[in-house]
Amino acid sequence: MSLETKSSRDDLLARLGDIFYANGTYLVGMAELIKHLQTTRVTFYRHFANKEDMIVAYLQQRDQAVRDQLAQVVGDRTGPEAALEIFSNLEQKTSAENFRGCAFFLAAIENPQSAKIQSAARSHKDFLKSFFLSLMPKPDEALAEQLLLLYEGALASSALRREAGAATTARSIAAHLMSDA
Repeated sequence: MSLETKSSRDDLLARLGDIFYANGTYLVGMAELIKHLQTTRVTFYRHFANKEDMIVAYLQQRDQAVRDQLAQVVGDRTGPEAALEIFSNLEQKTSAENFRGCAFFLAAIENPQSAKIQSAARSHKDFLKSFFLSLMPKPDEALAEQLLLLYEGALASSALRREAGAATTARSIAAHLMSDA
Protein backbone atom coordinates (compact mmCIF):
# COMPACT_ATOMS: atom_id res chain seq x y z
CA MET A 1 0.00 0.00 0.00
CA SER A 2 1.49 3.32 -1.00
CA LEU A 3 1.95 6.12 1.52
CA GLU A 4 -0.72 8.17 -0.28
CA THR A 5 -3.17 5.26 -0.17
CA LYS A 6 -2.45 4.64 3.53
CA SER A 7 -2.92 8.34 4.29
CA SER A 8 -6.20 8.36 2.41
CA ARG A 9 -7.34 5.21 4.28
CA ASP A 10 -6.33 6.70 7.64
CA ASP A 11 -8.18 9.91 6.80
CA LEU A 12 -11.31 7.94 5.90
CA LEU A 13 -11.06 5.95 9.14
CA ALA A 14 -10.70 9.10 11.23
CA ARG A 15 -13.75 10.64 9.62
CA LEU A 16 -15.65 7.32 9.79
CA GLY A 17 -14.88 7.17 13.48
CA ASP A 18 -16.71 10.43 14.03
CA ILE A 19 -19.86 9.34 12.21
CA PHE A 20 -19.84 5.76 13.57
CA TYR A 21 -19.41 6.92 17.15
CA ALA A 22 -22.07 9.61 16.84
CA ASN A 23 -24.65 7.56 14.91
CA GLY A 24 -23.76 3.91 15.36
CA THR A 25 -22.31 1.42 12.92
CA TYR A 26 -25.39 -0.55 11.96
CA LEU A 27 -27.94 2.06 10.96
CA VAL A 28 -25.54 4.26 8.99
CA GLY A 29 -25.76 3.05 5.40
CA MET A 30 -23.19 3.32 2.66
CA ALA A 31 -25.09 6.10 0.90
CA GLU A 32 -25.11 8.18 4.09
CA LEU A 33 -21.41 7.49 4.71
CA ILE A 34 -20.48 8.51 1.18
CA LYS A 35 -22.54 11.68 1.41
CA HIS A 36 -21.17 12.61 4.85
CA LEU A 37 -17.56 11.98 3.87
CA GLN A 38 -17.97 13.55 0.44
CA THR A 39 -16.29 10.64 -1.31
CA THR A 40 -17.26 7.86 -3.71
CA ARG A 41 -18.06 4.16 -3.44
CA VAL A 42 -14.96 3.46 -5.49
CA THR A 43 -12.81 5.16 -2.85
CA PHE A 44 -14.44 3.14 -0.06
CA TYR A 45 -14.03 -0.16 -1.83
CA ARG A 46 -10.44 0.63 -2.73
CA HIS A 47 -9.70 0.58 1.02
CA PHE A 48 -12.31 -1.80 2.46
CA ALA A 49 -13.81 -4.98 1.03
CA ASN A 50 -17.18 -4.26 2.66
CA LYS A 51 -18.85 -2.35 5.47
CA GLU A 52 -17.99 -5.05 8.01
CA ASP A 53 -14.27 -4.68 7.22
CA MET A 54 -14.68 -0.92 7.51
CA ILE A 55 -16.19 -1.26 10.99
CA VAL A 56 -13.42 -3.65 12.07
CA ALA A 57 -10.77 -1.21 10.82
CA TYR A 58 -12.52 1.61 12.72
CA LEU A 59 -12.49 -0.50 15.91
CA GLN A 60 -8.85 -1.42 15.44
CA GLN A 61 -7.91 2.23 14.99
CA ARG A 62 -9.94 3.17 18.08
CA ASP A 63 -8.31 0.33 20.03
CA GLN A 64 -4.87 1.68 19.21
CA ALA A 65 -5.94 5.18 20.23
CA VAL A 66 -7.18 3.88 23.61
CA ARG A 67 -3.95 1.91 24.12
CA ASP A 68 -1.88 5.01 23.40
CA GLN A 69 -4.04 7.16 25.67
CA LEU A 70 -3.87 4.72 28.58
CA ALA A 71 -0.11 4.35 28.21
CA GLN A 72 0.16 8.13 28.38
CA VAL A 73 -2.17 8.32 31.40
CA VAL A 74 -0.19 5.84 33.51
CA GLY A 75 3.26 6.55 32.07
CA ASP A 76 5.77 4.20 33.65
CA ARG A 77 3.83 3.93 36.92
CA THR A 78 2.24 0.75 38.24
CA GLY A 79 0.19 -0.15 41.28
CA PRO A 80 -3.11 1.14 42.61
CA GLU A 81 -2.29 4.80 41.87
CA ALA A 82 -1.79 4.04 38.18
CA ALA A 83 -5.03 2.03 38.02
CA LEU A 84 -6.90 4.85 39.73
CA GLU A 85 -5.54 7.29 37.14
CA ILE A 86 -7.35 5.21 34.51
CA PHE A 87 -10.61 5.80 36.38
CA SER A 88 -9.83 9.52 36.75
CA ASN A 89 -9.31 9.63 32.99
CA LEU A 90 -12.62 7.81 32.58
CA GLU A 91 -14.31 10.52 34.67
CA GLN A 92 -13.13 13.11 32.15
CA LYS A 93 -14.05 10.95 29.17
CA THR A 94 -17.60 10.25 30.37
CA SER A 95 -18.27 13.92 31.09
CA ALA A 96 -17.49 14.97 27.51
CA GLU A 97 -20.48 16.40 25.70
CA ASN A 98 -20.19 13.93 22.79
CA PHE A 99 -19.82 10.85 25.03
CA ARG A 100 -22.28 8.09 24.16
CA GLY A 101 -20.69 4.99 25.66
CA CYS A 102 -18.14 2.38 24.72
CA ALA A 103 -17.62 2.27 20.95
CA PHE A 104 -16.65 -1.42 21.13
CA PHE A 105 -19.73 -2.41 23.10
CA LEU A 106 -21.97 -0.35 20.82
CA ALA A 107 -20.53 -1.94 17.66
CA ALA A 108 -20.79 -5.45 19.14
CA ILE A 109 -24.44 -4.91 20.16
CA GLU A 110 -25.35 -3.38 16.79
CA ASN A 111 -23.68 -6.20 14.81
CA PRO A 112 -24.32 -9.46 16.70
CA GLN A 113 -24.11 -11.49 13.49
CA SER A 114 -20.54 -10.40 12.70
CA ALA A 115 -17.85 -12.66 14.15
CA LYS A 116 -15.19 -10.18 12.98
CA ILE A 117 -16.76 -7.23 14.80
CA GLN A 118 -17.41 -9.33 17.91
CA SER A 119 -13.78 -10.45 17.85
CA ALA A 120 -12.46 -6.88 17.49
CA ALA A 121 -14.60 -5.74 20.45
CA ARG A 122 -13.61 -8.74 22.58
CA SER A 123 -9.94 -8.20 21.73
CA HIS A 124 -10.17 -4.66 23.08
CA LYS A 125 -11.73 -5.86 26.34
CA ASP A 126 -9.04 -8.54 26.65
CA PHE A 127 -6.44 -5.80 26.25
CA LEU A 128 -8.07 -3.72 29.00
CA LYS A 129 -8.05 -6.65 31.40
CA SER A 130 -4.40 -7.42 30.65
CA PHE A 131 -3.58 -3.71 31.03
CA PHE A 132 -5.14 -3.65 34.50
CA LEU A 133 -3.31 -6.89 35.29
CA SER A 134 0.01 -5.35 34.19
CA LEU A 135 -0.46 -2.56 36.74
CA MET A 136 -0.79 -4.94 39.69
CA PRO A 137 2.25 -5.41 41.95
CA LYS A 138 1.50 -9.13 41.94
CA PRO A 139 -0.64 -10.93 39.32
CA ASP A 140 -4.27 -10.97 40.42
CA GLU A 141 -6.62 -12.13 37.65
CA ALA A 142 -9.72 -11.72 39.81
CA LEU A 143 -8.87 -8.11 40.70
CA ALA A 144 -8.09 -7.28 37.06
CA GLU A 145 -11.49 -8.73 36.07
CA GLN A 146 -13.21 -6.69 38.80
CA LEU A 147 -11.51 -3.49 37.64
CA LEU A 148 -12.51 -4.22 34.05
CA LEU A 149 -16.11 -4.78 35.13
CA LEU A 150 -16.08 -1.47 37.02
CA TYR A 151 -14.61 0.29 33.99
CA GLU A 152 -17.17 -1.23 31.59
CA GLY A 153 -20.03 -0.60 33.99
CA ALA A 154 -19.04 3.05 34.36
CA LEU A 155 -18.93 3.43 30.57
CA ALA A 156 -22.39 1.88 30.17
CA SER A 157 -24.00 3.70 33.07
CA SER A 158 -22.54 7.05 32.06
CA ALA A 159 -24.12 6.76 28.63
CA LEU A 160 -27.61 6.63 30.15
CA ARG A 161 -27.22 8.45 33.46
CA ARG A 162 -24.44 10.97 33.15
CA GLU A 163 -25.60 12.82 36.25
CA ALA A 164 -25.03 9.73 38.42
CA GLY A 165 -21.23 10.07 38.27
CA ALA A 166 -20.64 6.38 37.54
CA ALA A 167 -16.94 6.82 36.78
CA THR A 168 -16.41 8.60 40.10
CA THR A 169 -18.22 5.81 41.92
CA ALA A 170 -16.24 3.18 39.98
CA ARG A 171 -12.99 4.92 40.98
CA SER A 172 -14.05 4.85 44.63
CA ILE A 173 -14.94 1.15 44.48
CA ALA A 174 -11.67 0.40 42.66
CA ALA A 175 -9.71 2.16 45.41
CA HIS A 176 -11.52 0.06 48.02
CA LEU A 177 -10.89 -3.18 46.11
CA MET A 178 -7.21 -2.43 45.69
CA SER A 179 -6.78 -1.45 49.33
CA ASP A 180 -7.99 -4.94 50.28
CA ALA A 181 -5.62 -6.65 47.82
